[in-house]
Amino acid sequence: MRALLSLRPSPALVVALLALLVALGDTSWATLQQIRPNSVGTQQLRAGAVTAPKIKTGAVTTNKIRNRTIRLADLAPGARRPGPPGPAGPAGPAGVVTRHWAIVNGSGSLARGVNATSAGRLGPGQYEVIFNQDVQNCTWHATIGDPTNLAAGNAGFANTGRRPGNVAGVRVNTRNAAGGLADRNFHVLVIC
Repeated sequence: MRALLSLRPSPALVVALLALLVALGDTSWATLQQIRPNSVGTQQLRAGAVTAPKIKTGAVTTNKIRNRTIRLADLAPGARRPGPPGPAGPAGPAGVVTRHWAIVNGSGSLARGVNATSAGRLGPGQYEVIFNQDVQNCTWHATIGDPTNLAAGNAGFANTGRRPGNVAGVRVNTRNAAGGLADRNFHVLVIC
């Protein structure tokens, strides 16, 4: 052991060690000089270098995000919380609902109705009911029913549609239980 301690390093070894220390010291010093606090910004980062797993949880808070830089589509569905409801707007005008109805016999004659002016049989199980106004933008509903009371029947069905060429007319087809066109008494309701 004394033999090892008594050995003196050669001058070349001393110069090599000093050169190594200077080289390492300069690199470390240069690194420390280049990276100062708040010295790395967007220009120093490569595109895509910072990903979600590299960001510490809670590191990005609202006060660190510039206003108007995040859209609703950027947020996860669970993060989209609705705000408080706004004030109620002004009330719109009262709506006007017009109801027309007719009860028609299987022969095509009008038994009774409101705002119905006439009815007629066009063919087996095919009828047209005429009202006192344009009903092409209304909704129509017809059902098989007895003309003497308001109870609907159950042996068959009726369907409605607009008859081309007459904006005040509703076409009604009545069918038997098997689905074939058949002359039937029916009730039709039109709501506009």
